[in-house]
Amino acid sequence: MKKIFLLFICLICLSKDLYPQSLDSLRIPAYIPNSKWAYLGTSAMLTITGSLAGAGILFLMPESVTKWDKEDIKNLGTNYLRKVKSGPVVDKDEWWLNWITHPYWGAVYYLQTRRAGFNWGFSTFYSFLCSTFFWEYGIEAFAETPSWQDLVVTPALGSLFGELFYLGINYIQNNNSELFGSKFLGGLMLFLMDPIGFVIQDLKLGKAMGIKNTQDFQSFYLPKKDGITFVATYRW
Repeated sequence: MKKIFLLFICLICLSKDLYPQSLDSLRIPAYIPNSKWAYLGTSAMLTITGSLAGAGILFLMPESVTKWDKEDIKNLGTNYLRKVKSGPVVDKDEWWLNWITHPYWGAVYYLQTRRAGFNWGFSTFYSFLCSTFFWEYGIEAFAETPSWQDLVVTPALGSLFGELFYLGINYIQNNNSELFGSKFLGGLMLFLMDPIGFVIQDLKLGKAMGIKNTQDFQSFYLPKKDGITFVATYRW
């Protein structure tokens, strides 16, 4: 995970291919849902599902890495209240958990509202709400006392990385989903930057849920007397 994250940062900082002459490919998203709230509701559903799965994976990891006391987790209700009341504290998690994985998920939270069509201010607030109440005082509080580092670093750095990811996603999608001429690399980076958005947009879950991309062109054919068809194109 650390190597993938550092590779992505290097691609942003060093690649001339990510600095196009026109800023439109960075500022204007290729995907704008017809309903902000329907998109956000779908992403929230995936966020909850993914977070519960992530908590399960963390539970299976060694206690030396997660600092989770598995015996405490067995008495969920009692220990949850005790941990919430005793926090927040300065945790002793590994540096990569505090400074890479937490900001990364803060960025993922941020992107759900940003890509739904909300501005950066609301997206930062949403990242704060998710990281604080959904994760730190929610799922993780069943296993670990809330942490000062996570409460601050996750939404703060996460929102900064989230906006960088947002610009990178816009560029790749506006470049026919290619990066360095490769659709595979483009798709991989889209998934790594926003796995939830990748499922909604690229794997077409949003379309199945009735969410349409207003940036898509739709076409239909009109017959003419001489047999030549005329193509009419419009946006949703």
